[in-house]
Amino acid sequence: MSQYHYHNHKRKRRDPLALILWLLLLAVAALIVVYALRSRSPKTPETTAAPALTEQTAPSADTGVPSQAPASTELQTAPPTTAAPQTAPSTEAPTTAPAQPEPTAEDWKLLLVNADHPLPEGFTVALKGLRNGHQVDERIYPELQQMFDDARRAGIYPLINESFRTAERQQQIMDKYIRQYEAGGMSHDAAVAKALTVVAVPGTSEHQLGLALDIIAEYDSDNTATWNWLRDNCWRYGFILRYPKGKEEITGIDYEPWHFRYVGVPTAQEITESGLCLEEFLSQREP
Repeated sequence: MSQYHYHNHKRKRRDPLALILWLLLLAVAALIVVYALRSRSPKTPETTAAPALTEQTAPSADTGVPSQAPASTELQTAPPTTAAPQTAPSTEAPTTAPAQPEPTAEDWKLLLVNADHPLPEGFTVALKGLRNGHQVDERIYPELQQMFDDARRAGIYPLINESFRTAERQQQIMDKYIRQYEAGGMSHDAAVAKALTVVAVPGTSEHQLGLALDIIAEYDSDNTATWNWLRDNCWRYGFILRYPKGKEEITGIDYEPWHFRYVGVPTAQEITESGLCLEEFLSQREP
């Protein structure tokens, strides 16, 4: 009887040790299986989205500083659209530039639009939509995107402030300036005359072409640094500073360091190197 109890007690003491050993072996085996499965599965590479165009709302009438921060830094496009035919303005604009030869139909990049050269009757353009409602001629989009990408690589962060405008939008801007100058004490006629130096009459604005852009810096960046970089490099992408300093009597528009116009790379390089404005360049072309 005592021998039976001795062996039974000894067996009971061994059972917990055996159980622990078996559990440890199972845990090690499970770890080995998990490691083997993870090493065989492909790893997903990390991706970083490249910075693209950023746009935001129109500047204030006085300073050109953005009225709000950009909604996003990612460019987003919409299906191309075609602008409705735009008619020439009924208001006669003052004559400020010499007569220019009309470019051929194929030379769309050099279509001159100013106080003396309104949009052709029935003008339309295929537009590419950008974020925040901005639109540009779809043909200039690749160079525009490349310019913004390269600017960001150089530490410059531009924003599109104004792009394509309808005639109705152009009239709204004109009326806003007139009201602003009248509120400052000008007569209506004086306010209209002053407004015409900073905004074009509907039908005579390059913004209605889809080739012109007002570009500023991001809301926390330096406008001057952005404009200087664009002034020095925009020609590489087919753009020119459209209203340079010292050409006000020819263009009829005050100096605008933020306004850039697409004309194509060869022409942009030639205009930039010559120091001419677009009106002067076109007037010197061979007939």
